[in-house]
Amino acid sequence: MIIHDARGGQLLRVGDPGQGVHLLFSTLERPYGDDPALDITVRVKGAWVDLSEMVRTLDGDGLVEFFSSLADASVSESEPPTWQSSEEQLKISAQRSDGCIILTWGIWRRVTESESAWYFETVTSHTGERAMREFVQAFQALFDEKSEAVA
Repeated sequence: MIIHDARGGQLLRVGDPGQGVHLLFSTLERPYGDDPALDITVRVKGAWVDLSEMVRTLDGDGLVEFFSSLADASVSESEPPTWQSSEEQLKISAQRSDGCIILTWGIWRRVTESESAWYFETVTSHTGERAMREFVQAFQALFDEKSEAVA
């Protein structure tokens, strides 16, 4: 899941590049110093798509905790669990089906009145709670890398 880009930074890859669409999450940036705003660039790549959007969170908006809750097989949901970034550029929803966890990733671009907005959605499938624990570790590694850089 964690790979390194050409500049030596870490990227978290979700999905298989050879199997349709995959997502790349970049190293996090804190645009306002010690302010809780924390930005992560999400890039979506595939045979027919290549787009990128900066997602603003407030100290991650509980993303690691969201994946941690999905790793707990004993949790039953009446509604599919969802996570959304504080400025709504990224929304993730999860469903369980036949031992898999299916994640729907929705990315919004909201722009000025003179430009068009767009929305892109893709689905990835992951084998059970083990995959979610790997997500927890991978996203935590991105957050920890940023913490070390700020300290």
